[in-house]
Amino acid sequence: MRRLGGLDLARGLACLGMIEAHAYDAYVDAPHRAGAAFAVTRFVALLPLPLFLVLAGMGVALRIERARERGEAPRDVERELLKRGAEVLASGYALNVIYGLMDGARDVASYLRFDVLHVIGASLMLVGRLLPGRARPQRAALGLALVTLLPSPWLNAAAAELESPLRFVLVPFVDVAPFTVMPLFPLASWCALGVALTPVCVRWPGRVALVALPLAAAASFGMQAWLSADGVTLSRQHPAVWLNAVDLAARALVAIGASLVVYPRVASTRFAVPVLLTLGTASLRVYALHLPFAYGALGKPVRAVADMRVAQATPWVLGLMALTYALVLASERLTERWRARPRGPYNPVVP
Repeated sequence: MRRLGGLDLARGLACLGMIEAHAYDAYVDAPHRAGAAFAVTRFVALLPLPLFLVLAGMGVALRIERARERGEAPRDVERELLKRGAEVLASGYALNVIYGLMDGARDVASYLRFDVLHVIGASLMLVGRLLPGRARPQRAALGLALVTLLPSPWLNAAAAELESPLRFVLVPFVDVAPFTVMPLFPLASWCALGVALTPVCVRWPGRVALVALPLAAAASFGMQAWLSADGVTLSRQHPAVWLNAVDLAARALVAIGASLVVYPRVASTRFAVPVLLTLGTASLRVYALHLPFAYGALGKPVRAVADMRVAQATPWVLGLMALTYALVLASERLTERWRARPRGPYNPVVP
């Protein structure tokens, strides 16, 4: 299997969804969050994280398959994946510090928060450590998905009751307030599922999308019925989180399958597809560049607008998408110039 443009297209869509999710959440005022328009923005907002994680898993599967075709040592692949995951994880903590300093944060949790980049990086490290070299990595990945999903309600419930300082060791794995936003249990299951389903998605993307669509609807309705019967709201401590994970994973598979089907037909398009591909191949920078304009200090002028509704916020959201794209292009050009700069011979100064 080779790198597929459709996966970058899906990642670009995830980037737009991520900007939309954060911007509307940051800009729309509380009195206007109960309407249908804001509900639509939240429906879209649910997709980016599972989509990013499933795509991350698919990237791992493609790398393992390419290494097998080339006869590379599994240990080298493992080392590469661990390094990549560690870089994403470190980027998450670095951005915590940068944003915390920009916003004048004084609480420790702002700097040690385990959030989106952290769970993606840690998930890459987890699958990268366990799967290369296995005779059947897809089967092992499916087992890993179940291991990280099924016990998560009880693990998160136990962590909520734990008062010992040892609970801070659990920060990456389960919800530990106020430090954990995106725990590995159950979110790493999406990354593992991406590894497990890559061959099927690549070979039959249309069929995968057609099967995943009703599966997402069934899981969503089942989850709502379960929660209503128990009289509770969704949390990671309730077993209904299983159906929530299936629902969101299935939505991600719909987007991936559709992107793989559509990409060959739209690859020559001159505007929309190149924009999405650029965003998709620079998703880490997209995350880093847009957040200060949503939740951070740079977004304060927009958030200060009184009585902001969804309709009023929409031009600002679209503007943030355009600004982020421009910043990504500028950062790419700066990187290219830095790499192309002339390097003269090394002339040490001898005292």
